[in-house]
Amino acid sequence: MGTEATAARSKWWLKGAILCGALPLLAGGITLFVFLQSAAKSSDMEAWSRIGAFILMGGVALFSLGLVALGVYLLTGKRDGVSKRDLAQNAILTLILLMSNFPAALACVFIAGDSFSRVQLLLVNKSEVPVEDLNITWPGGEHTIDELEPQGGAEIFFHVSSDGTVDFTARQADGSCEGNLVGYVTPNMGVQAEVVFLGGCEVRVKEQ
Repeated sequence: MGTEATAARSKWWLKGAILCGALPLLAGGITLFVFLQSAAKSSDMEAWSRIGAFILMGGVALFSLGLVALGVYLLTGKRDGVSKRDLAQNAILTLILLMSNFPAALACVFIAGDSFSRVQLLLVNKSEVPVEDLNITWPGGEHTIDELEPQGGAEIFFHVSSDGTVDFTARQADGSCEGNLVGYVTPNMGVQAEVVFLGGCEVRVKEQ
């Protein structure tokens, strides 16, 4: 009876190590999903940064606890007669789970940073004539849409290389159009805006 209880305790150490590896992955994945669905604004950056830093520090702490729990499992399991094969297999798989938190954290930071720093434009043509040769320029790049049909739409994403503005030129009803879409963009701050073409080169821009 005592041997079974001791063996059960060694399994609890293994489960604890697995939990230490799984919790940061779960917390990071859920937080990243909520962030991407939230359409975060620049004013939210500080709050999201704090949440991310808390999860990262918590992940490091749990990683350390997981290593300790795994070490205790190996010691108690060996003492309690668990086969070397089972010990090695469980230890390797659990260690892989614990170590996977580091590349996963880097991936979350990259994805969140990329999402937060990109400019997103939703283009909608609500006029009765097409918008032709629509050329959108920004610091470090440009994009051309040959034709935006009446009641049609398009969406573009990009990153800027320096501070500046987002401007456009186009043709509509044989007239030349040009103007400013976003008054200020910078590499570390994303913008989401809806651009509506109303006809006669009239454009309405609503930043979200």
